[in-house]
Amino acid sequence: MRRAGKEIGQFINLDSLVDIVTNNVGILVIVAAFMALFALIDPRSASEAVVGTPLQPPPKKLLVPWSHPTHKNRVYAAVMENRVRVFDLRKFYLELAERNPALRPQPVTVEQKGLKIRFFPVTNQVYCLEFTPRPAYGEDWLSAQRVDSAWQQALRSYGPEKYVYFFWVSGDSFELFRDLRGSLWDRNYEVGWKPARKDAPLEVCNGFEGSTAFSPQ
Repeated sequence: MRRAGKEIGQFINLDSLVDIVTNNVGILVIVAAFMALFALIDPRSASEAVVGTPLQPPPKKLLVPWSHPTHKNRVYAAVMENRVRVFDLRKFYLELAERNPALRPQPVTVEQKGLKIRFFPVTNQVYCLEFTPRPAYGEDWLSAQRVDSAWQQALRSYGPEKYVYFFWVSGDSFELFRDLRGSLWDRNYEVGWKPARKDAPLEVCNGFEGSTAFSPQ
């Protein structure tokens, strides 16, 4: 009787062992199937997920220009025909200072090399400057990088603490303007701009009609 009971106990233990092994193998098969399915959905390896590799690269910051008023002096320029044209007003101011003062300012026209500057009153409070550059006036991007270029001389003469740059930009030269604006931002300049219309004068006015329409960014 003892021997028979012992054999029956051995059979019961073997059956339990087979059940345990079978259940574990089944669970492992199911886990492996799910891992393979997840691998197809997300190609990242399991090791990357464990160490915490970010799912996506960090978002890039977008710099959005915002117009605002300023009390700094203005440097006027134009980017047209893929050329940068800085308007030097020193000669104009000297000639304007030499003229006799009058009750009402009179129109003044100053001819420079490649550039005509015209000053004219609109009302007793509003005055305008009009710039007419010649077609060959200005510098391309490579020429503007030279140390002796007009663009580099302007950067040395007019620092960001006291000056802001204002541009007229034609549609064919917007990429060049973006490069120039980026280089000015890197030097902590404020930059303003507005589109240049074809066959329209490059004109800026003070007072109510022009002070809020041409703000830096």
